[in-house]
Amino acid sequence: MTTQGKAKIRITHAEPLGQGARLLRVERADGAALGFAGGQYVIINTGVTLPGGKLAKRAYSLLSSDAEQRAVEIAVKRIGAGPGSNVLNDIAVGGELEWSGPWGKLRLPDGFSGRALVVATDTGITAALGIARGAAAAGAERLDLLWLVESDAYFVSERFVRDRLPAAAHLSIASGFPPVGHPERPARAAAIAGELFAAGPCDAILCAGDGAVLYPLRDRLVSLGAPEGGVVLESFFNNPLKKSA
Repeated sequence: MTTQGKAKIRITHAEPLGQGARLLRVERADGAALGFAGGQYVIINTGVTLPGGKLAKRAYSLLSSDAEQRAVEIAVKRIGAGPGSNVLNDIAVGGELEWSGPWGKLRLPDGFSGRALVVATDTGITAALGIARGAAAAGAERLDLLWLVESDAYFVSERFVRDRLPAAAHLSIASGFPPVGHPERPARAAAIAGELFAAGPCDAILCAGDGAVLYPLRDRLVSLGAPEGGVVLESFFNNPLKKSA
């Protein structure tokens, strides 16, 4: 079971991930268990005050297996002059920040067995890795992971992903996927994911990343026979529900 709350975290390891990204290993400063499930995320307070007076707080997925609760890895892509991504790409080992969480519904049920389909766009691959590693630790039979990404240099590399995937996970990468904001993204995603879905019955479908892609994708999978409540989404950007709120 996960628990939510605020805590101080300490950076215990950092290494570059290609150009413009960084892998951080963090633990709670008080040494307590993190209390997360694979696929969940935390919100990190960077300590930077934005022009409007609010603190810059950003969400990051936990890409570690929840079999280990004392430390976790996150991957951070540097995004222009973004305060959150720059602080985490520059912070020194030993530095401390505050986070809240874990949050998020993007997780397989406890004791899950069967076939799961996980679709990730762009940086949503970190959430997908957390799901896959947690599912394997729990004994899931099969997990098909589809990553829709612009290029191998966009965030983390294919090798990085494959090195962290459990044996029970089968990875498909749609490299050359149109960039964020391209009008063809939803249709391309629906066609590619539809083929994987048609390969056999899915007991769970989890999707992470671009809401402009994932919501139409959910509708397509439901039209192909997926139960509407069985497709779980986590939009990390372009969330249409927030825009309409």
